Amino acid sequence: MTTQNLRTRPYESDDQASETEGLDKNTSAAPPSKRAKASQSDLAVFISLGLPIDEALTKSYTFFSPLPSSDPSDEYVLGVDEAGRGPVLGPMVYATCFCKETYYDELSSLGFADSKQLTEEQRDRLFARLQQPDVREGSGWSIRCISPQDISLCMLRRNKYNLNALAHDATIELLRDTLAKGVNVRRVFIDTVGPPATYQKKLEGLFPGIKITVAKKADSLYPIVSAASICAKVTRDAHLLNWTFAESKLQNKLSTVYGSGYPGDPNTIKWLRESLDLVFGYPGIIRFSWSTCVKILEDKAVPVTWADDEEASTNAKRASKFFTQTQGARNPGRPRSQFFGRRRPIDLGVTL
Repeated sequence: MTTQNLRTRPYESDDQASETEGLDKNTSAAPPSKRAKASQSDLAVFISLGLPIDEALTKSYTFFSPLPSSDPSDEYVLGVDEAGRGPVLGPMVYATCFCKETYYDELSSLGFADSKQLTEEQRDRLFARLQQPDVREGSGWSIRCISPQDISLCMLRRNKYNLNALAHDATIELLRDTLAKGVNVRRVFIDTVGPPATYQKKLEGLFPGIKITVAKKADSLYPIVSAASICAKVTRDAHLLNWTFAESKLQNKLSTVYGSGYPGDPNTIKWLRESLDLVFGYPGIIRFSWSTCVKILEDKAVPVTWADDEEASTNAKRASKFFTQTQGARNPGRPRSQFFGRRRPIDLGVTL
């Protein structure tokens, strides 16, 4: 029997680099859990926009702000960034911000910077500014919010769908959706995932005719990426601050003081240890593919036997007997079938 101390089946754990990437730059931002809950006014902003902040986040979703009024000749510049790539809990959010080329200088003057270098209040203020009518006239934004359950599902399936592929596909989906809505994007700036040159070449092949720049630390180089970074960060923080457990009986039992969510944060590790159910593991806020989670489950939780894993192993052994080596290698005493001795090559010219 196959025995594992896991509530899910980690056929492969994610690379440790996925968890620690960006630790130095991301943990500088105050974790959202330092506020017990977002204020009703903060929550109302998201609800009025139509984002499901007050609902259990079990499925990923895409959201677009109202589009600016445009003439077909208007050209746009677009930035892409993410929030929540490394944490062991909560969603990963990819965001775009796009504006008319003629409005870019004005948007840049609003004070956008890398969201991780801003205070929570500054991020909230800038995000609210993006919703104002005068700014909406020249710009818009969108997000792809990937639920922790979907992240676990992708990374724990037998044919692993890794975090980089998930990130690339989220970006590509947002770009395609923006273009499909009639936004005439001519320039794109993206904070890289993986080697910039390889990623840029991939995107240029998918979006010919658009000038694409993929760079490290693009969120600190290009204001349009900084604006996207704020949309991603504020949305992720809002989900965590107002997290609704799909496991409803846990809503008032588990602490929502998660720390930053990064595996290197002692407060996050404390939450993981204190919130562990020895039989059922963790609620759906957790990314079960993270090795931090895997290790705690292996060390602390009771063993679980998966019958289908045992069945798959048995079936694999049964199937292997049909692919044994030829006579003489494994069964030297076994006689060769007479079928091969009786058959001779046929001259098709004579036969026909």
